[in-house]
Amino acid sequence: TAYCLQSTANCPMHRFFITPDQLRGLLVHFDGEQAHQMRRVLRLRPGDRVVALDGQGSQYDVALEEVSNSRAAGRVVAQTAATGEPRVRLTLFQSLLQRDKFEWVLQKGTEIGVAAFVPVITRRSLVREGDVGENKLARWRRIIKEAAEQSGRGALPSLVGPLPFAAALPAPGHDRALIAWEGEAQRTVRDALGGVRDVTNVALFIGPEGGYEAEEIDEAASHGAVSISFGRRILRTETAAVVGAALVLYELGEMGGA
Repeated sequence: TAYCLQSTANCPMHRFFITPDQLRGLLVHFDGEQAHQMRRVLRLRPGDRVVALDGQGSQYDVALEEVSNSRAAGRVVAQTAATGEPRVRLTLFQSLLQRDKFEWVLQKGTEIGVAAFVPVITRRSLVREGDVGENKLARWRRIIKEAAEQSGRGALPSLVGPLPFAAALPAPGHDRALIAWEGEAQRTVRDALGGVRDVTNVALFIGPEGGYEAEEIDEAASHGAVSISFGRRILRTETAAVVGAALVLYELGEMGGA
């Protein structure tokens, strides 16, 4: 990753997500990991500006007053509404994958605009629930956080622990539920969304390396999920996740779509 050493029109201020306890009045206290990144990686100094995001819709222009290897703090100069969030809330129900593939989906999905990630255990999943402990979930959340900061997101996408396919299926609160299936020959993302522009919550289900079993597709259909195709080519599951997320957001006008 190429880092800018100062903020310019072509090099925006670096962004850091903070927790509520890190903001005390007009003072922002960054954690040790953030301080290390500021000092050792970005070479920031007192007087430089950064953006702190609370993940709740606000961002703060912060003038740094202290920067060391373990401590960093600054004063809020301005508070504005956070930018970078799609109007559409897209939840990606991704079947569990091998580590590198799943982490890539988290990173790229965050960059595209996915709002929430739900790891799902399907019949053909090579990774099982017992393979995902708290350390792995913590690592995944760090990947999401770094990708959100890098891509200019205004809120941190959420991540929950793995769910069995049957438990994930109801997808409550979603206007549309789509499930990618190689057996679907005709219906596209555009067909499934029907050109409806008032859709604000979409669930997208992506299967494992071996694909869904027919019974799983039937079960999804019984809960109102609509099967979709990404075209004539068979995509790897990690590719399908990113392509599918981008297509959903594009069709709903969030990535330059009509």
